[in-house]
Amino acid sequence: MYISVSDAAEKFNISKRRVQLLCEQGRIEGANMVSGVWLIPSEAQKPTDARKKKLTPINQMSLFDVFENMNTEKLSLDQVCEILSISSATAKNWIRLGKLLVGKDGKSFEKAYIENLALEIKSGKDNRLKSRRNKKSVSGNVLYQDYVENESNRNVVKSILETCSSISEEELRVIIAFFSVQLYCQSRGIAATNNNFLKLKTASNNCVFNALISDLIGDIDLDHFDYTNIQFVPKLKISFIPQEDTLGFIYISLRDLSLRKQTGAYYTPAQTVTKLIDYLFSDGINFENRTFCDPCCGTGNFLIGLLNKGVNVASLYGQDIDELSVLITRINIFLLNGNLSKEHLESHFICGNTLENTFVQSFSVILGNPPWGYNFNKEEISFLLKHYKTGKSKGIESYDLFIERSINLLEKNGCMAYVLPEAILSVASHLQARELILENTSFKFVSYLGNAFAGVQCPAIILGVQKDGKGNTEQCKIQFDNMEFRIGKNRNFDASLFSFNMNDDQYDCLKAIENVSNAKYLANNAKFALGIVTGNNKEYIKNNKENGYEVVLKGSDILRYAIKDSNNYIRFEPDLFQQVAPTELYRAKEKLLYRFICEVPVFTYDNKQTLSLNSCNILIPQIEGMSIKYVLAVLNSSVACYFLNKKFNSVKLLKSHIESLPIPMVDQKFQKEIEKKVDRIMDESENDTVFLYNELDNDIFSIYSLSLEQRDTIKKALCDKTTFLK
Repeated sequence: MYISVSDAAEKFNISKRRVQLLCEQGRIEGANMVSGVWLIPSEAQKPTDARKKKLTPINQMSLFDVFENMNTEKLSLDQVCEILSISSATAKNWIRLGKLLVGKDGKSFEKAYIENLALEIKSGKDNRLKSRRNKKSVSGNVLYQDYVENESNRNVVKSILETCSSISEEELRVIIAFFSVQLYCQSRGIAATNNNFLKLKTASNNCVFNALISDLIGDIDLDHFDYTNIQFVPKLKISFIPQEDTLGFIYISLRDLSLRKQTGAYYTPAQTVTKLIDYLFSDGINFENRTFCDPCCGTGNFLIGLLNKGVNVASLYGQDIDELSVLITRINIFLLNGNLSKEHLESHFICGNTLENTFVQSFSVILGNPPWGYNFNKEEISFLLKHYKTGKSKGIESYDLFIERSINLLEKNGCMAYVLPEAILSVASHLQARELILENTSFKFVSYLGNAFAGVQCPAIILGVQKDGKGNTEQCKIQFDNMEFRIGKNRNFDASLFSFNMNDDQYDCLKAIENVSNAKYLANNAKFALGIVTGNNKEYIKNNKENGYEVVLKGSDILRYAIKDSNNYIRFEPDLFQQVAPTELYRAKEKLLYRFICEVPVFTYDNKQTLSLNSCNILIPQIEGMSIKYVLAVLNSSVACYFLNKKFNSVKLLKSHIESLPIPMVDQKFQKEIEKKVDRIMDESENDTVFLYNELDNDIFSIYSLSLEQRDTIKKALCDKTTFLK
């Protein structure tokens, strides 16, 4: 005898959708699909809820459990990296330095040895190794206060975090269900009199809402649930704010931090959501009868924003790989529109993997914040390599894949608006994503957000494009720093780099520098070297000079044309350091030193064979006919500063950036004049340093043949950033 999904749902006291998922997962014994219909044995038992587990990442598991579950005495490099939460590059460095010992076969690792090493790291006995661990191993809860603006609701969640040291997934579902009922009552003007956890599934007089709560609770037995850890929650009150994703705020703040990082989930602050949607509607575009989709909707904050903008709820679609997020999305949408059926909510807001072609229709608008840095497993990577152009990039990046998928899902002339890392505009690994954007779309708006996500040092942008296959930039709306403007003429980008951080006059200045005649480049005409990476500065760096120790410079120790007196000292023992350049580069007769992290380029001259750390890198120019001090003057100039800022807009000064700067070849007589001014600036007894610097800057302007108007444009754009004098 067989029963239907509906009968099973009633028998198990769970939703029909939950029964279907259990069948798809093979968790109901004997269930078979016949002609597209699930047939379930009448004697089948309700499976235990696999979701009933603490939100505990692998790095917080008992190490005994980790190693006990391994049925081998030999571990691969990949296994070791996972256990120790390190990258393969770090592991290889440790092997080279003797900090990680390979087994006798030269390729595997003894399980007992790795177990002991893992214990040392976890206990804090080996801080040197611990400090190099993958940041994604970090766990714990955090208050995402930028996600919402209501202070009262922030304080409620803060009190939960302060009271509970950890929260299980079961507890998290119960908490969210309880506050969902509160919000429902407030949104409908109903007095919330029932603070009883036991009646959550029947807490309202609305059968659709009760069914949504039932899905959220899942298989949790409320009658026998241990409420000890969360018994204080019914005393807390939150406020219904139609414009805010309050339930999502609760979820992301109470969910374990490590799980968010592993899935690339960085939830979008309320202001950023509003900004993206405002940009989308800013040109008076008629979105009536258009369909909207957030293919990585999380708990639905972008969808909430669209509803508050007046978009018809019937036009909204969303999908996310996180089941609990999707359940919250459905509740959020129902709170704002109570006329929806459960069937509508389940068909429009689904749990699934967007990258695996779960959507069958196209959309007018696709928006949201795709995952950044999702950790794909080997099976997923194999699939992506077959189906995605961006899946063939070196180091697969999840947001590149979402860009590709979204472009394919867009209707003709449809719009895509995403929050993305600024790296999408320039970093080489995203070249294929940029190619797809150029081949299929035109640019509509770009907003530079800076570090938009609390605790994430990664500048972000809002990118809006239209699927028309033109690759056009004309009339694209730009927001950068305090500037807002439209691009007046098409910039004919190639995929190597997208530069939006300048108006038309500024862009013309950049092109004038790039097109200077008789230019040479440092690419293939210079030696570059990273400063010393010790692996543990606390151990190797002293604040007082001891026997055998010498000065070592940090990036902050150098200025343009000068070096500060440093109180950092090191014993130069290359074999002990994690990473070092060849000794002859540190000891070069002449070299340039530059800051790796800086708002503007800072270069100085060294002829004392001074050592430097990795925040202070090395450049030895080797362009025939160009002196090192002439190159120094160019690199420290307003021209170079402007070029590097506008072309790359990065606080990291990379080798590739420096190599791309055209350096005009000038006669030896003019070079000698430049060198004399450089020497005078570096002379500590010189009193006219500022005058000389400005004079030198004008000399460099002249060799790039820049007009007075172009010089003024550059100076205004830099806002007096040509500092770091003595």
